[in-house]
Amino acid sequence: MALSTKAKKRLEVAMARRAEAQEIIAAIEAGGNAQAAAVADIADPATATAEDVANKVNALLASLRAAGLLAM
Repeated sequence: MALSTKAKKRLEVAMARRAEAQEIIAAIEAGGNAQAAAVADIADPATATAEDVANKVNALLASLRAAGLLAM
């Protein structure tokens, strides 16, 4: 039994969509719902130095990376 060109195209599209769906499912199940670790607030923003703010930003970025929410 031979498939028509139209049937072949429909099957190809369906299989491609299935493969894409499986990739998305795998990514979600692999930790796409992970939460980043809590990072404490700056104790007193009015007196925070640029170094304090930079350190806090770096802590936030490290937390997001560790949770897999930001690329390394």
